[in-house]
Amino acid sequence: MGFLDRLLSNNAATVGMKMAEAVEHPMPATSIPLVNGDCWPSDMDFYGDASGIYCREYAVRVVIDFITRNIASLPFKVYRKNADGDSEEVTSGALADLMKRPSPLPGMTRYRFLSMLLRDMLLDDRWLCLLGVNGGRFALRRIPSDCYQLAGNAFGEITGVNLLTMDSQQAMHFDLPDPRVHLDVGFISGLQYGDSVTNVLRPLLAEAKAMASYRRSIAKNGMQAGGYVYRPKEMPWLSQEDYDEFTNALRNFIQNGGREGGWPVLKDGMEMRPLDNVFKPVDVNDLEARDRINIAVCNAFQISPENIGFRTGTNSNISAYKEKLWNVELMPYIVALEEALNLSLPEAVGEPDCYIRANVDAKLRGTTYEQYQALSTATGRPFMTTNQARKILDWPRVPGGDQLITPLNVSEGGQPSPQDGGRTQNAQENNPVNGEDAKAMLAEFKRLYRYDAQFHAEWNALTKEETS
Repeated sequence: MGFLDRLLSNNAATVGMKMAEAVEHPMPATSIPLVNGDCWPSDMDFYGDASGIYCREYAVRVVIDFITRNIASLPFKVYRKNADGDSEEVTSGALADLMKRPSPLPGMTRYRFLSMLLRDMLLDDRWLCLLGVNGGRFALRRIPSDCYQLAGNAFGEITGVNLLTMDSQQAMHFDLPDPRVHLDVGFISGLQYGDSVTNVLRPLLAEAKAMASYRRSIAKNGMQAGGYVYRPKEMPWLSQEDYDEFTNALRNFIQNGGREGGWPVLKDGMEMRPLDNVFKPVDVNDLEARDRINIAVCNAFQISPENIGFRTGTNSNISAYKEKLWNVELMPYIVALEEALNLSLPEAVGEPDCYIRANVDAKLRGTTYEQYQALSTATGRPFMTTNQARKILDWPRVPGGDQLITPLNVSEGGQPSPQDGGRTQNAQENNPVNGEDAKAMLAEFKRLYRYDAQFHAEWNALTKEETS
């Protein structure tokens, strides 16, 4: 049984006793204890914890999920430099198999594993995973941020990792560098390793929560009646029963009365008069403030609000925002993940000449029509055989359909692309469209013009004769 198997089947303390000699490095506890017995922590218990903000703050949840979904869905492929210096894709091997399925845990796909690492980086500004052997192949185990602590020197250099048990006690210690430990840390200052963006957003999110609580209180306790029933003093009630009957009937038209939305029947002389100074929950104007907070969260993670939907874009700039998303906004996150994996993982699995790269082009291909047009223009010739095209339509193969046909005007006529139609060549040679002679076209035009003039002359003469 390998290291990862023992780590999965036993608790961290047992693995620490069997796998490594425990070194005493007393560290403060970082995990949040449960309160009220086995109850889930409240908002106050989660205060200061990044996972609590992710679970309870709408804007933070939407932005982080947007980033992790888009990056984790990218194809992460393994490449190797050949003798000519060109990159060739590696489809088999230790590193390629590891990227196809990083973790042996049930339900832990490549997408889920990478999204968890990205979520750790966005929430805690660091992530860590352990490399082990499971079933004869390499596998990774993601360690949650509150289950380990980093040790370092006075220069801010990371020198070790301490794994913690459920009671925040040290279980294992790794001296770095270690081929089993792979990590990435953002902000480093002294003995502080990682500083989440959510720490900066916490005051803003607390203000939004206070505004939402205030608005709920107004909606619940504020006066909801938009008017009152006016009865002249010259029209006294006939009796107390008459007054009670009317008021009880009027209560049926308020909340939970059974006739909400209807209109009561007023007696002669009564009027329904509006109240102009009624305070409504919408008067708080916190909806605009909520949108501004959502936009501020997007700016904190360097993502355009238009790409997420917090601010409406137009048809003219939506393509520009998509291009900006992959070339400017998400690219730093992708590069950070690639370089962190390539820093030590290829050498740890015995393939130092390989590297991992995310295929960003898969997200920038556009529609099928745009892809085909771009590929045909780039190659200068058709790129698909007849049988390949028929296969897309679920049509049967035809004899001779596996041959790539190239038009003669493309290979011999100097046509830059199959979509050109000879326009570029004719323009360069000062020829009219389709190679027709200019004099012949001019003669044909004159002939048609003469026919048209003769027709009109004959028509006018015939019209005059009928009129006379």
